[in-house]
Amino acid sequence: MTKIDNIQTLWQQLHNKTEFIKLVAKDLDRSPNTVHNHWFARFWQVPKGCEDRVIVLLQNTIKQQQKQYK
Repeated sequence: MTKIDNIQTLWQQLHNKTEFIKLVAKDLDRSPNTVHNHWFARFWQVPKGCEDRVIVLLQNTIKQQQKQYK
């Protein structure tokens, strides 16, 4: 599984994608529109240098979601 495949799989598990986009934008000092339109839209163009951080943020966000719904 590639990092992009992993990101796509984790993305599907998010309940609030808008809040996650805001989190990534703030964490990586990017515009929310850039993150949404270029990173998580149809072509999944997450910059290679940001893939690992995005995966960590996805995993942490999903863990928090799971705690909320238990």
